[in-house]
Amino acid sequence: MTKIIAIALTYLLVLFSLNGCGSSDNKASEGPSPNIKAELAQRKTTPYLSYEYNLSIQIEKSGITEKYKALTTYCTSDSEHNCTILESNLSIGNYSYGKITIRISPKGVQPLLTLASSGGQTTSESIKVEDLSAQVFDTQKRIKLLQSYQADLLELQQQAKGNIDSLIKVSQEIANTQSQLEELTGNNEILMQRVNMNIINIHLSSLNENSFLQPIVDSLDEFMSNLAEGTAVAITGVAYLLPWFIVLILLFFIIKFFWRKLR
Repeated sequence: MTKIIAIALTYLLVLFSLNGCGSSDNKASEGPSPNIKAELAQRKTTPYLSYEYNLSIQIEKSGITEKYKALTTYCTSDSEHNCTILESNLSIGNYSYGKITIRISPKGVQPLLTLASSGGQTTSESIKVEDLSAQVFDTQKRIKLLQSYQADLLELQQQAKGNIDSLIKVSQEIANTQSQLEELTGNNEILMQRVNMNIINIHLSSLNENSFLQPIVDSLDEFMSNLAEGTAVAITGVAYLLPWFIVLILLFFIIKFFWRKLR
């Protein structure tokens, strides 16, 4: 009896240990991918980096439209990560494909990539990183200099109230400085948007047809359109050749006439 209880307890311990390992594996799979972890680590050391992801997915031809709609719907409803569709293109035919370019915050990248790759085969994946530190520092430095210069101009404007010419010149310089400030501020906002948001390019394509008869079926489907196109090309060719044919006949008879005269 004691041996039976010991064996049962050992069996239960083994089951618990296996369940513990399984749960830890599941948690690991739900965490960020190595690429996302690398991005988060880089952002801590170099904060002004711009990230652009490129993902190519092959799925069944019948599922491209569904996947395309799922991705666009997901993005438009993901207000938490400020998801924005910058470009989208879908083509359905003998070779179906889709392309979606999305701007999203870094925390929303992993769920979107998981959705895109689910149910398909990832053929290529890449990340393009651009260091914008120099551009950001230069722009912010110029903004501070212009703000200081603008403050000095405002003081001069107060002092030049009695001198109309000086007041006009200072006012013009203030307007010019303000215009430069607005331009630099806009450039800085664009740079910071590239830093704070990620770009994801998702390319969807159909898997190659494995059926031996598929090329024959595709050819039969296109038979009428190819026949019409070939007929149109033939008619066009005849239209181009007909005037030359008439000219050649006339030349033949002219040459024949003179040849008889010479003989």
